[in-house]
Amino acid sequence: MKSILEYLTADTPLNDCETAQFHDEIANLLHDRRVYDIIKNNVRNMHPFMISALLETLDDHDLELIEECTDWFEIKVLKGRLLDGRIERAKAKCSSHKLNYPIEEVLDDFMERRKGKRVEAKRQLKKRFDGQEHAMQEQIMFALMEYGDLAERNFVYDRLFGDDFWVDAYIPLVQAWWEQFGDHRMARVVVKRCGRRYILEHLEELMEHGNYANICIKTGITPDPDKLSPQTYLFVLKSIHGQLRFREGERTVLRAVRDYLYEHSGEWENDRPVESIYDVPYVRRMMAYLGEMGMIEDIMAIDAFDKRMRSVPSRQWANAVIKAIEEEFPMPEYVFQEVK
Repeated sequence: MKSILEYLTADTPLNDCETAQFHDEIANLLHDRRVYDIIKNNVRNMHPFMISALLETLDDHDLELIEECTDWFEIKVLKGRLLDGRIERAKAKCSSHKLNYPIEEVLDDFMERRKGKRVEAKRQLKKRFDGQEHAMQEQIMFALMEYGDLAERNFVYDRLFGDDFWVDAYIPLVQAWWEQFGDHRMARVVVKRCGRRYILEHLEELMEHGNYANICIKTGITPDPDKLSPQTYLFVLKSIHGQLRFREGERTVLRAVRDYLYEHSGEWENDRPVESIYDVPYVRRMMAYLGEMGMIEDIMAIDAFDKRMRSVPSRQWANAVIKAIEEEFPMPEYVFQEVK
């Protein structure tokens, strides 16, 4: 067995369970995040043998991704050892489900749950899916949905969300599977593929799984600015041909500027500071959205604000801009997203 150091690079943070950080946004990309949640919630009281056993349940995709979900070095080491073990076992059992093994027999092994073959059959069905003819892809899809677990269903949802595999005849299937399973990753497929009426009928359940911006775009519901970032709010309004209230475009852009300055102004001690609102990320894009919506007065007001602040010395600029925005537009006290 390789030593721990052989699985670590020079820049690998040696964070133990007491200081480990976990990243839920990356974990959402896992086919099945149950193992991630178990480890995260029990990180200070888990034996390495238990962690290894849990990691063994992951498919190759999730096992490769799991180390990006945390900076705990133990996960990186165990993941590396498990992958090495799988490679060695695959060599030892090279007769089992090679890539030239008939896909029909692989599918049958998976559906009949044949001992010693089902796990490898499951991996091969997903690995070889994209290379199959559409009719065979459909058979694999139905098998994974009927006989698989959440990881297999998430694999199917990802294919249904993409455009290469999709046909409109699958809409009734999407609706039936959503009502049967209600899985988180299926919600985005429903929003993308199903009609406005169906989405409105299931609006409350779909809202629980996020997708708020896409739901508004698909249904024409006027978005709540407090539920979206400023740039996303303007994008949604533009997309549904919505209307902005008096000076709302100006207020929305300047709110984005204020939020950015609160979060990042302390990072400029050794770098060139931001000296124009046009240097703030997404401002130019938001201005373009306002242009597409015909908001000339708001665009001119934002530019006038930027010109008014140019006389402020660079080291004082961020605080001066924040103060000017809050005097112009009363806003709730800012809550920091990152701990300072």
